[in-house]
Amino acid sequence: MPEILAPAGSIESVFAAVRRGADGVYVGGKEFSARAGAVNFSRDELFEAARYCHLHGVKIYRAMNVLLFDSEIPAFAEEVKISAEAGMDGLIIQDLGGLAVALAVCPLMPLHASTQMTLHTPAGAMLAKEMGMCRVVPARELDLGQIKDMCAADVDIEVFVHGAQCMCMSGQCYMSAVIGSRSANRGRCAQSCRLPFDGTGKRGGERHDLSLKDMSYVSHVKELTEAGAASFKIEGRMKRPEYTAAAVTALRHALDGNGDSAEDMQTLRAVFSRGGFTDGYLTGRTGAGMFGFRSKEDVTAAAGVLEPLAALYKDEIKDGKVSFDLRLSREKGSLLSFSCGGLTGEVSGAAPEEAEKQLSKLGGTRYTSESISADIEEGLTLPASEINRMRREAVTALDRLSAERNTPRYETFSPPALPPDRSVHGEVKIRVMSDRADNIGDIYKTADKILLPLSVCEGKDLPYADKVIALLPAVVSDEEGLIRRVKAVCERGMTRFMAGNLTHSGLLRKAHVPHIHGGTGLNITNSYALEMCARYGIEDMILSFELKAGQAAALRKTLPVGVLAYGRLPLMTVKNCPVKAARGGCGGCPHKLTDRTGRTFPVECGEGYSVIYNCDILQVFDKLSDFGGISFALADLSGETREKAERIFERCTDRTPPEGKYTRGLYYRGIV
Repeated sequence: MPEILAPAGSIESVFAAVRRGADGVYVGGKEFSARAGAVNFSRDELFEAARYCHLHGVKIYRAMNVLLFDSEIPAFAEEVKISAEAGMDGLIIQDLGGLAVALAVCPLMPLHASTQMTLHTPAGAMLAKEMGMCRVVPARELDLGQIKDMCAADVDIEVFVHGAQCMCMSGQCYMSAVIGSRSANRGRCAQSCRLPFDGTGKRGGERHDLSLKDMSYVSHVKELTEAGAASFKIEGRMKRPEYTAAAVTALRHALDGNGDSAEDMQTLRAVFSRGGFTDGYLTGRTGAGMFGFRSKEDVTAAAGVLEPLAALYKDEIKDGKVSFDLRLSREKGSLLSFSCGGLTGEVSGAAPEEAEKQLSKLGGTRYTSESISADIEEGLTLPASEINRMRREAVTALDRLSAERNTPRYETFSPPALPPDRSVHGEVKIRVMSDRADNIGDIYKTADKILLPLSVCEGKDLPYADKVIALLPAVVSDEEGLIRRVKAVCERGMTRFMAGNLTHSGLLRKAHVPHIHGGTGLNITNSYALEMCARYGIEDMILSFELKAGQAAALRKTLPVGVLAYGRLPLMTVKNCPVKAARGGCGGCPHKLTDRTGRTFPVECGEGYSVIYNCDILQVFDKLSDFGGISFALADLSGETREKAERIFERCTDRTPPEGKYTRGLYYRGIV
């Protein structure tokens, strides 16, 4: 039976989850949580939450799933130690550098790959396992068949089954960062996608064409169980305890085959929804029906269900049956023995009065009385107050023993030293990227590398095949088919490929390609992450454009690195095209979204997905000296004519200051 894994943004939500039947709870600390807006847990609260969960035999995991900067590594390592001391059953990780640190600091701590790692194929899952992770939380955009394929990999798969559905694939959303410096990869998402956007070609104002309904797969738990999912995850660490109670109750009823599913779903919709729920990705029914936003009616609907839901978890659950044996003798004094679930202990005291009545008073504890026996020598008595004291002491001891039995213990070590810096300070080479080959012209003669889509590489023999880095589709829907395509391109002399995310890395390693280059979607923001990439076969890396220029310069470069220096920044990679959904099809597509201010965001389609780009063009070729130690800079010439592409390349090569409207991106204002 899969684990029911509940969110908890506060200790009250922990109580709600455990008391309604969750098998596991995931929480965040005050630092390094991808839900920075939740109440989250202080050090003492983490210990309290872990003790309570383990008292009831429930697992507790800590989400430490944000990107890290080098300056934060010591604090991250200390939080890993605190998590180990608290007895966390696992850590949820996004950052590859954070993974390296956690493995070194606490080698026996189970580590889970966050959905922010954008893993969505078996090869990606197996790479995560090779890197040291025992569980993978795949992308939420997978259908049932893809989830089944993931579950066939030799690693536990944790599937989101209820809660908010982001428009963008997790780990690939930069909209909040680029627009307002609040990075989703740092837990600071401003939910820009919930604001008005219009995909019909008009100015956004009334439509919400980037806002999806919440997902709910509660009615599909049987198929997901048969598919092999190890854990059913509920999203919602920023929601109230009543929401956690409702979601766990509905899922527990669905798994156990009892309760009223229609009533459960009605309660779930009332406590929180955005115009209802969707199972579109799981069933393959994407389109306009998946979109929705939180209306006034959705908000007011919660009023009628909050009090009944709070009542469901108000009292402690009675999940322990305790037996008492009270013995009184002149020779040995008084002794209260207890046992529960294989745990035993003794409490010494004095002599009884109405012993059986007093020992059964288990009140607000988790225990009920299974049996009580007493062996009292004639003529001996014990005050009721003493019996009560012994009972309370016995219950306290039993709580401690129960929690200790379920609490893992770890040995911790010092964090690894920063990797050595192998920066080569020389000429910064220029690479170019395009969505087609016919605008490259003579650029290839002086460009260091040419980045082209795999589909373009398949279409023709290019005179500069040795310089080509083939770009894989951002979203992989047919892993084995894509591997065959990669191998076919290799046979044509193009042996370099870009890993735009961790799934690509796993696929390319499985295909045994000669050269793997790392892209911005790997979200590399620290020196430890760079070293991990080098360890797993990546030859060079385009750093995350969420880094400031100074941060990029300060990295210890264990492999050659570069930066995206010209082009439109990708803001979102989406499986459900918002323009297609808004217009009811692809005919006459304007290839753009418009926000409420009138800004236009280009939308381009890939192989079963779309990418939303920033409204302004990034230009920093005149500032490359600020990125000390980089080996190359990349210009994205996609969509340009041959003549304009050549002019742009010339300006980039000459480091000419930009003209017209442009942006410096996040390289100087940074993110929070």
